[in-house]
Amino acid sequence: MPYRQVIAEAYNAGVKEEYNRLTESPLREAEYQLIIDLLDEYLPNGSVVIDIGSGPGRYAEHLLKRECKVGLVDLSANSLKAFSDRIENTHFQSNIIFNQVSCATNLDWIASNSADAILLMGPLYHLIDKNHQAIALAHCHRILKCGGHLFTVFLSPFQQNKPAPMDRSKPGIQSMPTITHTWFKGYQVPQFRCCPSEAKSILSNSHFNTIRVRNIEGTVSLLPDSHWKGSWTEQKKKVLLNSLKETCEIPDLLGQTHQFVCVAKRG
Repeated sequence: MPYRQVIAEAYNAGVKEEYNRLTESPLREAEYQLIIDLLDEYLPNGSVVIDIGSGPGRYAEHLLKRECKVGLVDLSANSLKAFSDRIENTHFQSNIIFNQVSCATNLDWIASNSADAILLMGPLYHLIDKNHQAIALAHCHRILKCGGHLFTVFLSPFQQNKPAPMDRSKPGIQSMPTITHTWFKGYQVPQFRCCPSEAKSILSNSHFNTIRVRNIEGTVSLLPDSHWKGSWTEQKKKVLLNSLKETCEIPDLLGQTHQFVCVAKRG
């Protein structure tokens, strides 16, 4: 089965899990907030945003609440239906540009120079072929207005099963992308992993200038799942979030996390 079909089948089967992911633990709640803060910083109310790899639309829903006009694209028809069902009969409906099943490499149907921003939160860590990555980014460059912003997430080689920090005396280790797999809803889903410097290079090769890199979780992502169970008070969650905010962009720590987000501008 082609890997993009594997991804579609997995996420069709896991809509509920994916929608609940960003609320399933204090760490995932912090991840959501760290990304939302970036969106709110760079995107004025009323912006035109294309969410490619939208999943069930948590970020799209946030942007709709800020009066943005949003187009959603995802491989998973079930994810897009879940989003449509949630906003049906709400005033948000009028600000939906489209809600379309498609791949990040098949976006010729979206008009050029039509978006103030693009969210590419999942495709670049699921597109394991570099040519496919380049095609997806070429579409993003074409669709964005000049100076428009691209928000994209990468998975780091600094994986959760590696408790020791990267060996910074061997810089070559940090510049070697790798492919891993994870089991999700009975499917072996491929994952592309790279360090921030490689991510910047990938974006630069497609004429994007990276202006921010932010760890989404930090090294606390290495803690076992059991750490996030049990009772978490709002105060304790606030302490966690503030700690992540204070450390998420320290240069020497970038990439020492499970995933990181890049904010880039179209050149």
